[in-house]
Amino acid sequence: MTGQSCIPISELSADARPPDIALFLPTLYSGGAERVQLNLADYFVGRGLRVDLVVCKYFGSLKDQVPGGVRLISLESRKVMFSVPAYLRYLRTARPPTVLSSVENANIVSCVGKLLSSSRHQLVVRLDNSLLEQGSLPIQLHRTSMLAAIASTFHAADAFVAVSSGLKRQLSRLPGLRNKPIHLIYNPIIHKGFDAKIAAKPALPSAIGPGEPLILAVGRLHRQKGYASLLRAFALVVRRKPAHLVILGEGGDRDKLQDLANSLGISDRVHFLGYSPNPLAYMRSADVFVLSSIAEGFGNVIVEALASGTPVISTDCPHGPSEILAGGRYGTLVRVGDDTQMAQAIIETISSSKQPMPEDLDEHLKRFTIETIGERYLDCLGLGSRPPKAASPQAVSA
Repeated sequence: MTGQSCIPISELSADARPPDIALFLPTLYSGGAERVQLNLADYFVGRGLRVDLVVCKYFGSLKDQVPGGVRLISLESRKVMFSVPAYLRYLRTARPPTVLSSVENANIVSCVGKLLSSSRHQLVVRLDNSLLEQGSLPIQLHRTSMLAAIASTFHAADAFVAVSSGLKRQLSRLPGLRNKPIHLIYNPIIHKGFDAKIAAKPALPSAIGPGEPLILAVGRLHRQKGYASLLRAFALVVRRKPAHLVILGEGGDRDKLQDLANSLGISDRVHFLGYSPNPLAYMRSADVFVLSSIAEGFGNVIVEALASGTPVISTDCPHGPSEILAGGRYGTLVRVGDDTQMAQAIIETISSSKQPMPEDLDEHLKRFTIETIGERYLDCLGLGSRPPKAASPQAVSA
């Protein structure tokens, strides 16, 4: 993708033809939700729709991966929760008939905008992460305040999309939402260009010797991803089996995790490679992919690993992993925070010859393709009657 020029909200003209749909995000940070919205935008353009991509702040490593044909608009807000006035201006000026919002703060802003605006647009809110997260008192206080904001605003939405069955259940229990349509639509992970991204050569550390097992983890360095448990499990693994752990992703916990690796005596075998624009390149080189999360909304990287032919070990966390792995049919599920069980699963996987995946895996993976998911969204949004255009080569690793 070459990226698109960004129109500041202050320069948006009311003379332009309204879009068919606006996709709303906080930023273009390299998260799974942002990548999903970009892939949906690309698919919608290919289906002949006029698409606006509206961000609260024009920021993030995905700025150069906005699909061609998408009108990119920045609300120029310093903080997502302060962007309501600019969002209302966008609704008045652009007049979108449908808005699909994603990511927690942006979802709240879109609902507040629906409540305050005279616009009669359809608002569909996409929920991509758990509403409940266990943790320290500050985390719990934050979650409590966010849940209060959600409970007081989400009733403004016309419909919801939950990316896993667990999230659908959470949404259905919120006050005021029991009579709202809640659609279960998985994330579109497998897209055009997927095979080429897998085939790319990864930049592996030179310390990884020939034949040494490679364990891969991908995701932001945050408590939710459970990397402390993974590091403790890996320390148990290397006592019995020389191996290397590669972690792709950035985040505020990097120093803390590096200190933990040092204290466990495994720093020479743990490689924090930071953000990668193409994590798929590392999938096929890995002997096993591990997701150690405490909670997920879905678990995009599990689908990516399965589609790459890489064995998967995942915590059985809420929500998504067990659903993707069909209760363990397509990968190994371990208890959240059980370092010993995770270590044993890793040792068993890297010590045995690679086992063939179930014969029905390809059929199982079809439910996560952009074609399947894109059409589900078009039906959900009431936009499913347009004939498809020729496919473009653009897509973003979800």
